Amino acid sequence: MKYYLYSLLGSFLLSINLICAQRVWTFDEQNPLLSTDSELQLNLSTIKQIPEFVAGIKGNALRTDGYSTWIDATVKDDFSSLSGWFALESYPTDTAAFIGVKDLQGNSVAICADRYGELLLGVGKGNSYSYYTLNSKIDRFKWLHLLIDLENKSIYMNGYKVGSNSFPELILSNNMYIQIGKDFRNKKVWMYDVTAINGLIDEIRISSTPFAGSQLMAEIASDLNKTPILAIPETRFASDFNRPRYHLLPAANWTNETHGLILFNGKYHIFNQKNASVIFLGQINWGHFSSSDLVHWTEEKPALTPDNSYDKNGIWSGCAVINDNGIPQLIYTAGGDKLGVGIAFPKDGALIEWEKYEHNPVIAEHPVEYTRTDMRDQYVWKEGNTWYMIIGYGIEKTETPHGALLLYKSIDLKKWDFIHLLFEGNPSVDNSGIFWEMPVFKKMGEKYVLLVNRVPHKGVPARCQYWIGDFKNEKFFPDDPIPQNLEVINRLLSPSVVETPMGDVISISIIPDEIGGEATYKQGWAHLYSLPRKWQLKNGKICQTPHPALQQLREKHNVLPKKKIGASEPYVISKQGHQLEIKATFYPGDAKRFGLVLCKNPDDTEFSMIYYDVDKKELVVDQTHSSARQHIPLDIRKDYYPLDVSKPIDFHLFIDGSVVEGFINNQDAFTTRIFPLKENSTQLELFSDGKTTEAAAEIWTLRDAKVKMNF
Repeated sequence: MKYYLYSLLGSFLLSINLICAQRVWTFDEQNPLLSTDSELQLNLSTIKQIPEFVAGIKGNALRTDGYSTWIDATVKDDFSSLSGWFALESYPTDTAAFIGVKDLQGNSVAICADRYGELLLGVGKGNSYSYYTLNSKIDRFKWLHLLIDLENKSIYMNGYKVGSNSFPELILSNNMYIQIGKDFRNKKVWMYDVTAINGLIDEIRISSTPFAGSQLMAEIASDLNKTPILAIPETRFASDFNRPRYHLLPAANWTNETHGLILFNGKYHIFNQKNASVIFLGQINWGHFSSSDLVHWTEEKPALTPDNSYDKNGIWSGCAVINDNGIPQLIYTAGGDKLGVGIAFPKDGALIEWEKYEHNPVIAEHPVEYTRTDMRDQYVWKEGNTWYMIIGYGIEKTETPHGALLLYKSIDLKKWDFIHLLFEGNPSVDNSGIFWEMPVFKKMGEKYVLLVNRVPHKGVPARCQYWIGDFKNEKFFPDDPIPQNLEVINRLLSPSVVETPMGDVISISIIPDEIGGEATYKQGWAHLYSLPRKWQLKNGKICQTPHPALQQLREKHNVLPKKKIGASEPYVISKQGHQLEIKATFYPGDAKRFGLVLCKNPDDTEFSMIYYDVDKKELVVDQTHSSARQHIPLDIRKDYYPLDVSKPIDFHLFIDGSVVEGFINNQDAFTTRIFPLKENSTQLELFSDGKTTEAAAEIWTLRDAKVKMNF
């Protein structure tokens, strides 16, 4: 009995000692930044209005964004180790830190990761920092336990000691400074801190007791196989009424072009340029979405990420095909010291995990016949038994630099031979610019559509243009040397196309935000993708209509009868809703201008106009009063567009937060973005300056089709 009492007392005293010897932040309490002993409050740095605490390894974890969120504190008590649990959604844009300790003299040690996932020891002395490999690579989308043992000068990952040398001399004392989720080194690109991690932080612990590796391994072993939930919390964008709700867009941060739209085993897949760590073009991965209907999408883990010498600077755009063995194959621009071409194959039937070809790059650099080093954005198709590939390019050593397409061919999609140029532009005649990106070469009926995106140059913006013609003797011959514009108003770029089992050609494109960098930083996301559009080739032009599957989003329906409208009597057809579909039919009569006023505030402080100018034969998007927000461009876009106003004119609009996609007479399309400051800037009107104009409308509210996250 006495032995039992002594044993019980010993256990009690040991537990008291452990409580005094360590301090823990579980992020589970009412004040999640306060240690469990209520003695030390962590400081939170973040641009987020609401700190994000989500499911963690145990209880809750802090969700970071990759550029603005981390925690720190000054610890007044002595301690000998600092540890924590982490899970990354993405590798950082620059070397970032998980945990670090700094003494009063400015000496520091931190456990870091570079942009390829290599684990590093960061050593600082004042403002000078050095990094040493720990000979370990970390995985994204997995829990990771890290510990700094200050007393024994050791680093542990998942309970195992890693690395061996270069641990700094820290003067251990009271008032040591700890930082979690960001490196001590300060580096910003614009306003983004690129030394912060993007993921989860949980179970931060400081301890003054002697460190025992075996004890640590026993404590963490059962948690290492847990799967972190890295989905962006709903709270992040809950109050952002400008964020679209039924368009395709990534969970957060930066995206760029779509590519590789394919149908495989009854499911559509599309890939995209993605930087999940910050909101600018850098550290580009291939993001991945899947869908059964082209309307409801799931964001998957990235398919490809930079990790080899030949693609270390980015997995740039390309395409996807189903090869001769019925297996999907990715073809991408490999951004190494030279731009080349890489390929990859799926490791599973769901196309979630991909493996790069062991003999990459399959094309190492540009053809020796030409001088320009940048070549990018592949499009691959098959003619008979031959596979062809075109790559966006530009010819520079001529009197007139111009865009061109390199043509390669292959019998196995692995070994590629350069043939010649498929086609080249003549900017003095066709205004097609000096370099072409994101080409598409698609046979529709008996004709071929060649589509390119000219790059911006000397104030002339990027634009999506196309020719209709024939493919003969491995060359393209246009019916007309002057290309057509894919959009009436220039805002949408870089379509990806797929043919459905019914033979329909469907496209999805990027719609850039084009707002200021400060606005993007506060917004937390950049760019999105268009609705799926059906292409039909009619009378030598691409006619575009919204995909019929979008009709499943329709909810409340309101029919507004035909009535006369004029300058003093606009037709108010809606006063609320950020997700709408509108069909408006105008009977112009004597009007010189007619169209829509949208995203209008009741006090007229914010509104935009989309209208047709009869005399000038122009479609006009006037956004000079569109927003009271800072850093939002207020401009007018217009373009020549002949319409027969003796007939009814149909405008078919989809409004989804900040994006407006419009279709005119079931054949022509335009796109714009509107970012009002006020949530009640929702009034929608039909207007005309004539006396005999009439108009009718149908309007639907549309349900959300938010992108799900499979991570």
